[in-house]
Amino acid sequence: MAYRCKAGLLAALILALIPAAQAAEQTIGVSMHFMRDDYATSVVAAIRKTAAASSGTSVIVTDANGAAAKQLADVENLVVRKVGAIIIVPIDEKAILPGIRKANTSGIPVIAITRIPNANVVSTIAAKGDFANGKASGELLRTTLNGKGEIAVIGLPYSLWRIDERERGLKDALAGSGIQIVARQTGTEQANVQDIVSGILVAHPNLAGIWCSFSNQVVGAADALRSANRRHVALTGIDADRAIIERIRSGWVTGTAAQFPIEQGRLAAEAALKVLAGQPVAATYEVPVGLVTKANAAEMQRRIWSE
Repeated sequence: MAYRCKAGLLAALILALIPAAQAAEQTIGVSMHFMRDDYATSVVAAIRKTAAASSGTSVIVTDANGAAAKQLADVENLVVRKVGAIIIVPIDEKAILPGIRKANTSGIPVIAITRIPNANVVSTIAAKGDFANGKASGELLRTTLNGKGEIAVIGLPYSLWRIDERERGLKDALAGSGIQIVARQTGTEQANVQDIVSGILVAHPNLAGIWCSFSNQVVGAADALRSANRRHVALTGIDADRAIIERIRSGWVTGTAAQFPIEQGRLAAEAALKVLAGQPVAATYEVPVGLVTKANAAEMQRRIWSE
């Protein structure tokens, strides 16, 4: 009788564990570089919305808050939790590689939003978007300046593949023109970039244009131009957050290349759901390149942010 009771308890325990394992297989882990802008919050919202349409699928979101070491720990924790798939927006493509390798070893598929060189991922979203966005924003700057004049470039104090690709696209767009890069500075925080650009404006009174590699820089540069009342200086770059579109409408940003975060989040979640269902996924999913200018700002706000 005691043996039968123990056997029954063991069977009940096994049955209880099976749904838990199945639930873990239907969990999508999301490792975000940070959650401080419209892009990041919209990517996550799109992932959650897409996953919610699949019954029994949950989403765990982690926020690295801009720290590469924190993001690596986040991914390793998602591996320990045995999620079914991991979506990554990296802050540092090199620093995150050990975490991706741990996911590979554990058999957890990884979907990357932006290309992560040397990473074994099942799918990449926006594989060619960074170069294309850099080129599009560079061409807008070249056209606005009629192919001549002095410009400043605001980059990062360290190397990231996606930012390097954006600058490569800019250089391609400016090749053969009479545009000269007379100042190259780096910065990440909006207030810091505003101070940097304010200094550049003083040092280079003939400055005709500025190019920035991502959202915080664009907003900071625009606010520096407004403070100095230098509306004639053209400003382009990457990202079309709501704050940037507002500055485009008011004339302090000439235009920017948009990243379409809702589309990126949806495609990443759809790829993760396919993997969880044992279905094949494409190695790459590309999102369109779109320029936001004063002429199409209202239309692009609706298209990018569903507003």
